[in-house]
Amino acid sequence: MRRRSPLEVNPGWAHPLPMPMPGQPVSATVEEAEEQLARLPTSPRVFLWTEMEQRCPQGWDHLPSVRPGAPPESIEAELGAWMRQYPEAWLAVDLRVGTMAPATRTPLEELVVTMRRPVILIVDDDEDPGLAPRWQLPF
Repeated sequence: MRRRSPLEVNPGWAHPLPMPMPGQPVSATVEEAEEQLARLPTSPRVFLWTEMEQRCPQGWDHLPSVRPGAPPESIEAELGAWMRQYPEAWLAVDLRVGTMAPATRTPLEELVVTMRRPVILIVDDDEDPGLAPRWQLPF
């Protein structure tokens, strides 16, 4: 039988994912990400793609997401060079309130889905996971 009324679909993700995978990023707060990373058998090298190095948690490396006077093409080129230099590293993208989103020519959502590496979208605690499901390892 054919349904005639539209389905009610809530925006965002209803269920968490156990791991970030290439092509399927996850979202987490800094604290959640640190907690989940600590539970892994071997901790990957994580780079935070953010505007200021001071926003990086201890033990995470910095990848600049904006540079004064630098066009979006150069930021994307730097990201490409980083991916070649650190093929096993994970990328955390800083999307917290008060942070400038990465300056890229390609839309950010498209960019993180096409990356061939685990990506964590760093969000604020009260933010609804609109771009990616929350990261939650099974107990």
